[in-house]
Amino acid sequence: MTVLDTSAVVDYLMGVGVSRRVDSLIRIEGELAAPDVMVFEVLAAIRRQALAGGLDSQRAIAAIEDLQDLPIELFPSMSLRSRAFELRDNFTAADGLFAALAEQLREPLATKDAALARAVVQHCDASVVALSTA
Repeated sequence: MTVLDTSAVVDYLMGVGVSRRVDSLIRIEGELAAPDVMVFEVLAAIRRQALAGGLDSQRAIAAIEDLQDLPIELFPSMSLRSRAFELRDNFTAADGLFAALAEQLREPLATKDAALARAVVQHCDASVVALSTA
């Protein structure tokens, strides 16, 4: 059950960037994983795009609705808090939660964020699935 980061989820919901790679992961694995903070981060990212004029309101609403249908198991962030804080020197709070979940599940973290991927490899006991559009 690969852990999927927020930027990949947003791409998938928008049908851009690494959306095909995420679709492939879903077909292969059936269900993915993320800390529950992913919902907040997706809402924030889509809100930013809509307010900046890069996304019309109807498309933003559709993406938020589609989030409910994404086959992703959400794990409580509370149980990940201590490990995420231990990672504070090398991860943002949110990224630390994703890395902590990957460690806890002993599953890879799928991300398109090269800096996050490097940090996971260097500072965590987890592997990475590097997502790219190529």
